[in-house]
Amino acid sequence: GQANNSSNYPAALADVWPAIKDLNANTLVMPVAWEQVEPVEGQFDFSFVDALITQARQNKVRLVVLWFGTWKNTGPSYTPDWVKTDNKRFPRLLNKDGSTSYALSPLYDSTREADKKAYVALLTHIKAIDGDRHTVIMMQVENETGVYGAARDYSKKADALMRQPVPAALIKAMGRRARKASGDWREVFGADADEYFHAWSIARYCDDIAAAGKAVYPLPAYMNDALKDPLNPAQAAGSYASGGPSYNVLDIYKVAAPHIDILAPDLYTPESKSYEATLDPYARPDNALFIA
Repeated sequence: GQANNSSNYPAALADVWPAIKDLNANTLVMPVAWEQVEPVEGQFDFSFVDALITQARQNKVRLVVLWFGTWKNTGPSYTPDWVKTDNKRFPRLLNKDGSTSYALSPLYDSTREADKKAYVALLTHIKAIDGDRHTVIMMQVENETGVYGAARDYSKKADALMRQPVPAALIKAMGRRARKASGDWREVFGADADEYFHAWSIARYCDDIAAAGKAVYPLPAYMNDALKDPLNPAQAAGSYASGGPSYNVLDIYKVAAPHIDILAPDLYTPESKSYEATLDPYARPDNALFIA
């Protein structure tokens, strides 16, 4: 069972456990937000994590922790104020018309390193209080990555990176979708270059965070996707969350993010045709099907 996004506070937990029991569920999926564990840079508060783990044990429930960091529903709303209000240090991506997007860019070490530091601190704390009990059984790295309204970051930095050679391992993995055996992103992927580049950038960003967390405490890690419509393959990048692990870029994520164990569809659609069409591409020999 999964609690609501804003239920990640001790006062809400009293309503959570009866609901989990009513579902006959044995595991609770619960968010932990960057803004609540590091409200002041370098000062960590894990009081909610402590309460969550203690009460989960009392109710004989396991936990999957969702890390709301750089991305939550593609935006930075769950980042600390010192992140979301400092666009110079933590740049937003630029839209194609030059305007500033709501979403943070995945191309800056400053943002990734700050997110990673908080995530590693969280994993370090979980290991310290739960490493011998295993109440927490899995981590979600970020939440619904990507961006709406653009295919990628169109900053000068992004443009320069687009002109760099595509990694050979990615070209090999993409097979016939690669138009050339070498070249820059536009030369190799043509019209798909913008989205593929953005997916690669986000996947590498998240893999670095996942790897650092696993180095401290090797819990399984997964990412979820704000879905591209499987019944509308012509849907343009940006009308869905471009850069997230949508079904059309799973091969990119598998190359770029080896420390992410599962790529999962974040399914809300009730229509059976759409639901089943979503499941098919995520059920792969290299990807366990997990309905997030």
